Amino acid sequence: MPARTDRGITLFETVAALTMVSMTAVGALAAVASELRTTERARRALETEALASQRMDFLSMMTDQELQSLPDSVKQGKFDKPFGEYSWETAATVESAQAGVYNITISINWPKNSYLVHTAQYRRPPLTTRSR
Repeated sequence: MPARTDRGITLFETVAALTMVSMTAVGALAAVASELRTTERARRALETEALASQRMDFLSMMTDQELQSLPDSVKQGKFDKPFGEYSWETAATVESAQAGVYNITISINWPKNSYLVHTAQYRRPPLTTRSR
């Protein structure tokens, strides 16, 4: 009986090759999806940090009396476009142990989460003089 001289690919070899290619493709797609999620989180972190810094800079220009009684437009609000999905809430309380020290909390909110910043700011208390 003569030996077979077929030089084609068997069905088993084809299925094995497709299995290896599909496993590699699934791994690559999972890595790309993970990269996209990481990029989104990094973008969100940069934006919220910048927005919180902007609010903190605004508060640093306020006087002692203004920090004791924050106007409604400073307590809360919504950012302009392109950051329209973000809003903020601000609270300032007097530190009872230290004159002129205010505990400040800024919350940057978006539909599924929020970013909180807690800090303290100092304002020189008003000087009082005694008359003779």
